[in-house]
Amino acid sequence: MNTDYENLERPELHLLKQKIDEARNLGENGIFRIPLLLGWFMTSLSTITFSVLLAFPLFMPSHVRNKSHIFIASPWLSGILLALIILSSVFSVVSNAKFSKTMFESMDHTVPLYRKFLFYGGLISDANFGKDARIYHMQDLLTQQFQDFGERVKEFFQDQGKMKGRFLGANGAFSALLGGMVYLFVGLKALIGIFSIGSFVKYVGAISQFMSGLSELITSAADTWMNTDYVRLFLDFLDTPNQKYKGTLPVEKRSDNEYEVEFRNVSFQYPGTDSYALRDLSIGLNIGERLAVVGMNGSGKTTFIKLLCRLYDPQEGEILLNGINIQKYDYQEYLSLFSVVFQDFQLFAFSVGQNVAATVEYDRQRAMQCLDEADAAKRVRQMPKGIDTPLYKVDEGGIDISGGEAQKIALARALYKDAPFIVLDEPTAALDPIAEFDIYSKFNEIVGTKTAIYISHRLSSCRFCDKIAVFDKGEMVQFGNHDELIQDDNGKYYALWNAQAQYYSKER
Repeated sequence: MNTDYENLERPELHLLKQKIDEARNLGENGIFRIPLLLGWFMTSLSTITFSVLLAFPLFMPSHVRNKSHIFIASPWLSGILLALIILSSVFSVVSNAKFSKTMFESMDHTVPLYRKFLFYGGLISDANFGKDARIYHMQDLLTQQFQDFGERVKEFFQDQGKMKGRFLGANGAFSALLGGMVYLFVGLKALIGIFSIGSFVKYVGAISQFMSGLSELITSAADTWMNTDYVRLFLDFLDTPNQKYKGTLPVEKRSDNEYEVEFRNVSFQYPGTDSYALRDLSIGLNIGERLAVVGMNGSGKTTFIKLLCRLYDPQEGEILLNGINIQKYDYQEYLSLFSVVFQDFQLFAFSVGQNVAATVEYDRQRAMQCLDEADAAKRVRQMPKGIDTPLYKVDEGGIDISGGEAQKIALARALYKDAPFIVLDEPTAALDPIAEFDIYSKFNEIVGTKTAIYISHRLSSCRFCDKIAVFDKGEMVQFGNHDELIQDDNGKYYALWNAQAQYYSKER
């Protein structure tokens, strides 16, 4: 919710998060396990303490009349048994630590398996895949893939089970052997009359509790030791650098929307890549202007928006707001300047009104007005609870909506925020060309004096814009209005426009 946005797109952070989830799913390992381990350790320590106090006289030197019994009563035998107990403890600690380390290292194998399990499990259980599965008779393919994956998982966990069995078997055999020797020692002392049969019961109970407590103590200590690796994953995740957005300069609140943004020689590479997503971009966004940004997939259009909204900072050049580098502004105040409908926008299982206002309490009349301006109010009024109807079927009474309806609600959300900059990144991809034309025609009026940026593969939006920026392979290759750019028959815009000429009958 709060980390730098670029962290959300880093694969290594997602892998770290998956390891944390996997650790918790497999054995409640990690930071959540600490209270359990602490209670376990303290209980075991208390058991050992009271057992030692009860059994202490058993290991003290005893006087016997029969010389043949001297060895049994000898402190040397007691010392040997104590040494064996210590040796058993050391063996348990070392072997447990080694086993725990091996299990932790195996997470590099279990995380990809877990990811595949979620993928294949989702394929065969998600109703959204039902149409394709039936039309293309994919049932055999899907189930075969899942079964093949299941075989690989079974082999992996069989190997893990064998390793765990060897570890537990060795520990169990050593503990049983040591326990038998201790019971024999106690029994012999009772037989030669060093203490009464009643004391025998006490000592056997105390030693039994001691052995059990020692085993629990060693196991809890080893588990705590092992768990530090999982806790470190959690802390590494929380310690992810989050320091980029430290500006303090307040953004001037202007009722006249007098804000200008300028890109000066901006170049940007996504973290972990060598290629430029944008290179040496210089462009200004003038007050109240309509700018269309067009280009093929991967040309840098959405990256341009991410930099404008400061989801990322450029490695070269600078972005200015009213002549000041945007990195100097308070980050949240700067974000308040933008209403954006992203290409992959998200609506949530809240009420329609809460989705539009993006808050719990909101102005219902204003929300309906924005829905009306986005051509969604008629559909909302037909819903069971109107603007209070929950989206999606998470809550009782929730309804599913189409992709086009979702886009209209997202447009209404952008209007409700009433920010001086409105950015629409492929906002009408789920609409047909006629509906898209209606949306842009109306939206051009609604935006009023705000600065608007339209990004679309379909070039109908360009007819409503003052300027058009044409992107290709991370560079802005053309800039001008529609009439200027269409005259350059060697330009990228001319090629894009004519490739879509069937949508624009007036231009054919």
